Amino acid sequence: MDHSIPSLRAGERHLDVMAPVRIETVVDIDRAPPDVFNYVTAPTLWHTWHPATSSVSAVPDRPIRLGETVREDIRVGLKRFATTWEVVECSAPQSWAISTDSGEGVALIRYDIQPRGEGCRFTRVMEFRSRYFPWKALDTWLMKWILTRNSRRALDQLKRVMER
Repeated sequence: MDHSIPSLRAGERHLDVMAPVRIETVVDIDRAPPDVFNYVTAPTLWHTWHPATSSVSAVPDRPIRLGETVREDIRVGLKRFATTWEVVECSAPQSWAISTDSGEGVALIRYDIQPRGEGCRFTRVMEFRSRYFPWKALDTWLMKWILTRNSRRALDQLKRVMER
């Protein structure tokens, strides 16, 4: 199944002819899939495990559902910006996806949670493409490198938090 959103497909008006950058990160967590799903889909908890989240606003204190939005203040390397994410897929406790089309660019983040023994395998896939130079030119190497490290740190921290 194609989980990309139209604005992230190569050739669409938002991205010109460059394909989005894709980062996939996986971690096994010794917690039941519903526990992990409810934790990672609650934006008020993102700051406890994801290093890029400075703060969130305009969101309930619970997991957000299909069609709901959250405003996130993000810091990645030297870049600081705010964006509004919308939940574009929600199939608890297996999968969840959010997308944004901000002034900075477009992005899709997808979570997949599969049972594994007593716990689960958590997969986070991020696809993104910056809209303007110099960031657009840096997406495929510098931003990918920074975001790959950030994603690994995030999932390692999520595992620590969930397994306490």
